[in-house]
Amino acid sequence: MVRYIIADDAPFIHEIIKNVLPESEFEHVGSAFNGLEAIDLVKRTLPDLAFLDFVMPSKSGVEAISEMKQIWPDLKIIGISTIDNTGIIQMAERNGMNTFLEKPFTKDTLFEALCLVGYSLGSHQKMKESV
Repeated sequence: MVRYIIADDAPFIHEIIKNVLPESEFEHVGSAFNGLEAIDLVKRTLPDLAFLDFVMPSKSGVEAISEMKQIWPDLKIIGISTIDNTGIIQMAERNGMNTFLEKPFTKDTLFEALCLVGYSLGSHQKMKESV
């Protein structure tokens, strides 16, 4: 069972991810709506995986990444954002992000990002609709 958190200031992103990931394989252990909450959530839950938006109030996801990785070095981070700026994405990678998922994303691109960080889904081939 993969334990994950979602950190995004858009509540609908939380719902999309939670509705797409099969509960038989993934357990949602918390949600954050800004970078400071995300760091605190990692401290409290020590998840396997974080979906982390780049642009959030209080502290950006890009800034939060390095603190999250210091707290929990085994944490896999999938950055999610509408920002398609190579420099920002590279900075996030240097800070410890494992892979990037551009918004808007589909179930397939979400599952591909999961595969890139080492998680495969048994039901991946069945889910091809856009989210």
